[in-house]
Amino acid sequence: MKKLSKREFSLLYLLTYATVAMFFFVFDPQGTSSTYYGSGGGRYADRVDSFSEYIVRNTIKRNVLNNDELSLLPILTKGYNNEDYNYYPDGYQKYYSNPILQTIPATFIAKILKLNTEKKLDIFFNLLRLTNAFLLAISVTCLYFIFCRAHGLNMEFMAPLLAGCSSGFILFSQNLYFASFLIIAPALLAATQLTTRGNFNKSMIAFLGVLYFLRGYEFATILALLTAFSIAIFTPGDIQTKAKSSALGFMMICLAFLISIMLHMAFVWANDRSWSLIDVARQTFANVRHRTASTSGVPFPFSTKFLATMNERWEHSAFSISSGGLIISEFTIIMLMMTGLIIRLGKLSITEKLIYLYGFLGYASWYICAYQHIMWHHMYDWYIFSLTIGISFSLLLLLYGSFVTQHIHSMYLSFQKKG
Repeated sequence: MKKLSKREFSLLYLLTYATVAMFFFVFDPQGTSSTYYGSGGGRYADRVDSFSEYIVRNTIKRNVLNNDELSLLPILTKGYNNEDYNYYPDGYQKYYSNPILQTIPATFIAKILKLNTEKKLDIFFNLLRLTNAFLLAISVTCLYFIFCRAHGLNMEFMAPLLAGCSSGFILFSQNLYFASFLIIAPALLAATQLTTRGNFNKSMIAFLGVLYFLRGYEFATILALLTAFSIAIFTPGDIQTKAKSSALGFMMICLAFLISIMLHMAFVWANDRSWSLIDVARQTFANVRHRTASTSGVPFPFSTKFLATMNERWEHSAFSISSGGLIISEFTIIMLMMTGLIIRLGKLSITEKLIYLYGFLGYASWYICAYQHIMWHHMYDWYIFSLTIGISFSLLLLLYGSFVTQHIHSMYLSFQKKG
């Protein structure tokens, strides 16, 4: 694998590519929408997962508009049980199960800008959504761009289209709760550093992991596996070298998870210092067992209802370019990858093996480790599909597309010589 010079990271290229991807995220010409929780042209401000984003919005409003002291913990307003996501200055309660600390920097920015009315804050939230969309667009596009440059592929022009046409990224790109660029950040940092200087900064990987987990704990397995995968495919050397480097990155994310839990518990304890350590742990991890070790309210694994649910999910759009235009379902993507794997079996490079392994293992990991959570939140499947199988499919398309174009070019040159 060749090292990239810093000149090759052309800012103009990347900004142009990211702008193309962001166009899809913001304007959504595909007409992608979630019919489960988000707006989809409906009554809620966010495109998907109204409950989670409402916590962020109303916590910021409470911190800015109320004279009470700043709350490190998120809050639920009194209309929550009736799916009333408006802000009320009274009758709120603290939410302990997730740190959701992205509210704090947003609060400080709002205070500095003197956004002292709900109307001004709503405009501010729209700007934050656009910022989230841009950061995700540039993160995913950069990852694909670096992959093409590092592996000598001639398909980098496809990077913004593959990022921008991913349904899961479109749906979640602007959500204030997920801040989706954070789940890509450690993988992108590792890719950038490995291709420019041959190693990665372990402390920075852990730091970015902490930032992600202080936003929320969802999809922890995918964050760890995506980071490890990125390190593996960009680390030069044989499979043993890649495995050691990848395992180190994986451990950094695990360390970040533990640090985040301790910080979260400290925030909960700071809210009420009369609580014992057991009380703090009980509040902090109230939902963990329910989400990871139960089947409450969801189909039993591999039951008839489970298979029907997965069939419905796999019929969802994975990639599309316009409303009513070409739409590729999740099931089609899975079948295309399985077909490619069978055709290439016995000829797979290390990079190909890693791409296939990450895609399928990453997607399955959250179903295995947080079954109730992913089965309960229907629309989350779009997100984890884009982050796992979607990324793997995109990388394979860049890889195989380059193989084909190079082969065609070689045939053309050979034909010219004969002529």
